Amino acid sequence: MWQWEEGRGAPDQAIVANLEQVLGLEPGSLARLLGYVPAGADGPISVIEALNADPRLNDSGRELLTSVYRWLVRQGAGKMGKS
Repeated sequence: MWQWEEGRGAPDQAIVANLEQVLGLEPGSLARLLGYVPAGADGPISVIEALNADPRLNDSGRELLTSVYRWLVRQGAGKMGKS
């Protein structure tokens, strides 16, 4: 059994693309849920989108990481004008 089948990791992007094709899914639909940026996408997904898409996180983990990320962004934004 693969690690990602046991919930200990995520499949790499090539396997995700193959799964989408085999399952008849829209290209990129599964990849985006796993936090990958599908080929031909407009650009990278946000950190918050990646956190929300990660199946390894529960709601409290997502909330904690989102709070920490937003705090770090605020701290960095406050220092950008100070050199």
